[in-house]
Amino acid sequence: MTERALQQIGITVDCPDADRLASFWERCLGYARRPAAPGGPYVTLERVDGSPDGPPVVTFQTVPEPKRAKARIHLDLFVDRATPLVDEMRAAGAALVSRTEAGEWTTRVLQDPAGNEFCVIGPD
Repeated sequence: MTERALQQIGITVDCPDADRLASFWERCLGYARRPAAPGGPYVTLERVDGSPDGPPVVTFQTVPEPKRAKARIHLDLFVDRATPLVDEMRAAGAALVSRTEAGEWTTRVLQDPAGNEFCVIGPD
């Protein structure tokens, strides 16, 4: 393989209202918004400490077309205790879709306010 100049990996989520959905994830992840031009279609969240370790930046992009099917890629949030985060996310507008027990770990599938699926994985 050739040498790459890759500096960071980001995830972009299409949604009907980037500002609204970014507000949900900003609250739930504890990330902060990057400065951006007002009224643009993108809102990017990043780790507050600026560390390259851990989750990537997440960008929300306003698009005109509605979500039509289950996404092929989704976020997995691994936590030490899931119940407090799931409760906070549901209070902020997430919906619980399913729960699967797997020994010490439990996977909870939720949808954010725009209907995008994500998982919270860890013990209660």
